[in-house]
Amino acid sequence: MHHGCFFAVGVLIWLMRFKAMTPPRLAFCLLFLGGGVLQIASSVDVHSIKVAAAMPYAPPILMFLAAIALMAWSLRLDLSWSGWRRIGLMTYPLYLIHDVIGASMLGAMVRAGLPYLPSMAIVGATMIAASWLVATEAEPRIRLLLDYTLFRYRLKTA
Repeated sequence: MHHGCFFAVGVLIWLMRFKAMTPPRLAFCLLFLGGGVLQIASSVDVHSIKVAAAMPYAPPILMFLAAIALMAWSLRLDLSWSGWRRIGLMTYPLYLIHDVIGASMLGAMVRAGLPYLPSMAIVGATMIAASWLVATEAEPRIRLLLDYTLFRYRLKTA
């Protein structure tokens, strides 16, 4: 439930891209963006306690808002490049791993004495690389394995 505002922003961006940009959609998008910022601040507090290291609010909030700005900018772009699909497929693995694994890595690096911002950059790059590996290598291979083992009956009937 506490991540619903992020999904709502994604749905609204999709609606504005493929349907129409309307004042109510923009207003709800801003409302849910505010909820996302509040959720990130709450998450920073929780992770700071879990990893026993002080973490500032600004970097993750600014990264979130920059990502949203890029998505908003994409509303005006021609998205025919095939690489956009791969980037889109990376978002779910990134969502699944960044909060727990990324925060754990960040806490370990900060506790080891590395400065926060370089640690955050390293963790961010690592999470993006891991998401790319999951989306382009692991997930297709696991899907293929499941299609030829567990879901073999489904393939025969299709």
